[in-house]
Amino acid sequence: MSILVLNKGWLATVQDLGRPGYAQYGINRSGAMDPLALQVGNFLVGNEGSVAALEMCFPAAGLLFLEPTFMVLAGGDFGASIGGKKITPYRPVWIAAGTELQFQHKHWGQYLYLCVQGGFDLEPWLNSQSTNLKAVQGGWQGRSLQKGAVLPFKKSALAAIKETRMASHYADLAPFYDSNVIRFIPGQHFEVLTQPSQVQLQTQHWRITPASDRMGYRLEGETLKLIQEESLLSAGLSRGSIQLPPNGQPIVLTADHQTTGGYSILGQVIQADWPKLAQMGPGQSFQFQPTTLAEATHALQRQLKGLNQIRCGASWTLKSSQSR
Repeated sequence: MSILVLNKGWLATVQDLGRPGYAQYGINRSGAMDPLALQVGNFLVGNEGSVAALEMCFPAAGLLFLEPTFMVLAGGDFGASIGGKKITPYRPVWIAAGTELQFQHKHWGQYLYLCVQGGFDLEPWLNSQSTNLKAVQGGWQGRSLQKGAVLPFKKSALAAIKETRMASHYADLAPFYDSNVIRFIPGQHFEVLTQPSQVQLQTQHWRITPASDRMGYRLEGETLKLIQEESLLSAGLSRGSIQLPPNGQPIVLTADHQTTGGYSILGQVIQADWPKLAQMGPGQSFQFQPTTLAEATHALQRQLKGLNQIRCGASWTLKSSQSR
């Protein structure tokens, strides 16, 4: 059971929730750019949230299902279609063997996840199937999928699937992406900004530049300035850190960020807003909004509560359909 890659698209890699615990060795966590979409997609097909999926950017890879499976697309909307029939995100689909999946137009979002029931049968590296592009490890041969690549499924064939059809259950994640405000907790060097720059960081619209990637989103706006330039010792970094390089244009670190760095840290984007930021692309703008640790924790708890509701609902629906 497997998927054949007909054309490679822009960037298609296997990603799960990453490999924590190896930063001291210089190995970053990697993992899905939009962990919320990945988990919801997995729940909708009966998987645990951490199961690896195929993460794609637009233009996305063309795929041929060599065997039947139960799958869902989660995250961005890239105009997916099967035989001319539109496939909408967050609505699972029973796929028959010989079915071709194509993507025609990007309507929304930067990252799309293809989750299959049972996940992919790939060798993990350091307890994760996530692709580490720098180390050339994990996922499919440690790199993005190429034309002719075959991704094997773990779950045995669903021979009863004779034709492609959509499931009745779906999820609506629009409320999690409903604004262009990205919340952050001011960091250790926020107070080292000049007073005008502190205001600029929070009030101006920051544009995401084309130089952005899975390592970090490079931003463009009015130059930020420090009260005094000083050399800093390299320190540990985490996803969401807002760095300020010498050019005064911030960088928000994302899934494939480096483990250490010596730039000033202006703040930390809260975890609940990682999915929203990940789905913004080059040319799009947003505003930073300062918040507190207590508010950040509350926002994450609300998100986790929503995830649990989706997980329980999908589980109940799948069990009910199987018992009929």
